[in-house]
Amino acid sequence: MNRIELPNDILLGEVTEMLREGHQVVIMTKGNSMNPFINGEKDSVNLVRRDSISPGEIVLASIRPGVYVLHRVVSVSDGTVVLHGDGNLTGNEKCRVEDVSGTAFQILKPSGRVVDCLSEKSIGRAAFWNSLPFQVRRYFLAFYRRSGLAGPKHNRRNENH
Repeated sequence: MNRIELPNDILLGEVTEMLREGHQVVIMTKGNSMNPFINGEKDSVNLVRRDSISPGEIVLASIRPGVYVLHRVVSVSDGTVVLHGDGNLTGNEKCRVEDVSGTAFQILKPSGRVVDCLSEKSIGRAAFWNSLPFQVRRYFLAFYRRSGLAGPKHNRRNENH
């Protein structure tokens, strides 16, 4: 199968439109911001548009025009969504509820394994991970990325997911 790479703003803009039309869309992930749960350039996610957004879910959202992230919802309040990448040690992004394009309901691993990322088990694991002290996550992520378990290294300035 041939692989076509498009700039994120173009590709994810089209993905957003397809989700608005009610289609289910599978995209290959990029970057390390969702490690250890999603490995960039190894794992894909299956996205769908949902009527509501809840903390713990993984969403594709536009944080500013042409810039998209695939991150976990921390909170939703007064029309604002706070997002955080599981592999990011600090910092959150914010967007409006209407800037959320879709919700990941499956993580597709290269082995063929499918992870239901909306299950209580998956959301609980992520909550546990994100509740760990900063230093624990920091050292684990450093080991994880150096061990080759994570996706390829990327220039963080160009990483839009």
